[in-house]
Amino acid sequence: MKKQQSMIDYVYESLKSAIYEQKLVPGQKLVENDISNSLSISRTPIRHAFSRLKEEGFLTILPNRGAMVINPSVDEIADAFIHRKQLELLASEKIMEAISADDITRLKELIQLEKETHTQKNLVNYIKVNKEFHYLLINSCNNRFLINHAKKMIDQTHIYLALYDRFYFIPEKKDIRGPNEHQMLIEYIEQNKAEAFFSLLATHITSAIDEYKNRVQHFHQAKDLFN
Repeated sequence: MKKQQSMIDYVYESLKSAIYEQKLVPGQKLVENDISNSLSISRTPIRHAFSRLKEEGFLTILPNRGAMVINPSVDEIADAFIHRKQLELLASEKIMEAISADDITRLKELIQLEKETHTQKNLVNYIKVNKEFHYLLINSCNNRFLINHAKKMIDQTHIYLALYDRFYFIPEKKDIRGPNEHQMLIEYIEQNKAEAFFSLLATHITSAIDEYKNRVQHFHQAKDLFN
């Protein structure tokens, strides 16, 4: 069982990394038999890995068609970001009252970490740091159901970021919109400028919709990841 579990983890991590590295494109079919032959293993751990990725929102598994990387429409992406905006604004409604000095210190640390992930071209860590930043903003809400729902939408939209963002193509010395806007959000919190904070937060969340419309990627076969 341990060996099978380690193989499940290996396939899972390899495919997830390939999505984060934008080697697998939206809608690309993942052929169990190809991966099985490449690794000389049965299909069982592959199916378990596929199932985990489906649960996290990376894959779609259809009867008689198998697994494929999610391929959301522009409308689906727009709906997700709009819904996330609504939830995150609602959850952050009392942030001026609830946020602590320690929270602000941590937010500033996260901005610096964001910049470092861009320099390192580490999308996995960038997404992790970006999520923590937005999670911290919504923690001012004392409604755990709202917080959990908002976090779910933050996670979903970060999958779209993994698929469509131009992260790897942004020049190292270019100003990066995300950290810059995050810095402005913190300044508005410190200055108690609620209207400016919520206006920028709304724009910050939904601006990705247009950014992700026309992304083109190089196509890779899933089986090539294991050669």
